[in-house]
Amino acid sequence: MVYQLSFFCRSGEDRGDEALDRLLDHLLESGDRLVGEWLGPFENSVAAFKLGTGRSDSDSPVADLLTLEIHVGVAEIAESVIATSPNDERGIWGCDLLATVTLSGDNPDWPLVHRIWAAMVSLWEAVPWDESSGFEIATRTSQL
Repeated sequence: MVYQLSFFCRSGEDRGDEALDRLLDHLLESGDRLVGEWLGPFENSVAAFKLGTGRSDSDSPVADLLTLEIHVGVAEIAESVIATSPNDERGIWGCDLLATVTLSGDNPDWPLVHRIWAAMVSLWEAVPWDESSGFEIATRTSQL
């Protein structure tokens, strides 16, 4: 299984690695222990991290690691913004940060996905989107 969840944000961040650092710091302050590794190196506008919730007694994750990728810059993400919302019905035109969470494997870390989602909304008032539900993913998830 491969599933991707995207977040469109207005962040004011200049570099992908700085935005990812800020997000990771927020996640570390708001929940269970995390394990992972930086992926890259990438250009200034892109950063990625392989991430999972860690067991309290070891460095192993409780579920499959997910990939968290950040792209910053209006021009960098413009094609994704326009493809996702061609008429700007969700007000995402002008967003300057696109974060994508990719889950794969048999044991996804859904609690961590929810933590990331909450952090993205808290830090940057993120607008979530996925390929199967579009922007309705926010409505469907809030009803759970």
